[in-house]
Amino acid sequence: MTTFPLFHLPLVAMEHVLCMMCPIDLINLSWLSFRVDRTVASFSRTKPKFRVVLSFTQKPRLLIDVGTEYAGYGWTPKELETDSETYSKYPTKYLMDAYDYIKEVLKCQFQIVVFDLSSYPSQNELITDWLRSQNQSIATMEISNSGKETDDDLKYLMSKITVTDKLILATRKYKDDFQMEIPTNSYETLIENSGFIDFEQLLRLKNSCITLHQSRLTDQELNKFLKSWMACESHLMLETFEINVSGPEAMEVIMDLPHEETADPNVVESFGKKFDNPVVENWFDIKRCDGKVATVGLGFRYTTKLRF
Repeated sequence: MTTFPLFHLPLVAMEHVLCMMCPIDLINLSWLSFRVDRTVASFSRTKPKFRVVLSFTQKPRLLIDVGTEYAGYGWTPKELETDSETYSKYPTKYLMDAYDYIKEVLKCQFQIVVFDLSSYPSQNELITDWLRSQNQSIATMEISNSGKETDDDLKYLMSKITVTDKLILATRKYKDDFQMEIPTNSYETLIENSGFIDFEQLLRLKNSCITLHQSRLTDQELNKFLKSWMACESHLMLETFEINVSGPEAMEVIMDLPHEETADPNVVESFGKKFDNPVVENWFDIKRCDGKVATVGLGFRYTTKLRF
């Protein structure tokens, strides 16, 4: 087979070839020698950065956005390798080491982190500290657990990490008396099991988009929440709000405030853009004391949802 003299090409021609290569090919190329590693790193320094996803789950993964899909590396603690996974006794360490290398070669930073606190509980604090040492903030983070509570690890993680765009709190298991302040840095916050959030904490949330599943807030409290918004007492920057309610009859209590029913087609279109395929039967306009108007929608699909 005839070899291709890539690194003997003129600089412009060499950069043109490198520009056509996907990030995985660039990484594999960098392993050839120290000189090649430096060349690829120098090229990456002047090009747009790749989006990186780190997944600290039972089978840790490092994924790189290659346009229409993700490509990357995976590790498994089980002695059974596949085309996409490599066996390792210390998969989280391999993930962190791999990222350190890729960051140096591609000059990229991770934007998305998936963190299952139940996968390697003894390493949760170590992983948290490592994440904090790598980035001042993380754009999107999804946190989960399964089977057992991880309250202390979750609180430690939330105290150390700043999420700027979207925080997905998918932890489902808590102690009965669990309490935690939700950071308000992120533009969007989704909490799968929000039973620990009471009315006073709801009023303290400053995020622009808030979704609360499995909430225990009462119809009367949601009525007070809407009234506080109308009086400009809370949530001045709120753009969207979604929460489960007890049923259609809840609207009699929740909407016991000044409102007007609406069927504006522009509202329907707006809801379709802001929420994921919402099913809404009733629409109500409410007005804030500064003149701003918001639409409250009630929909039924599996559970009854109030959307704002």
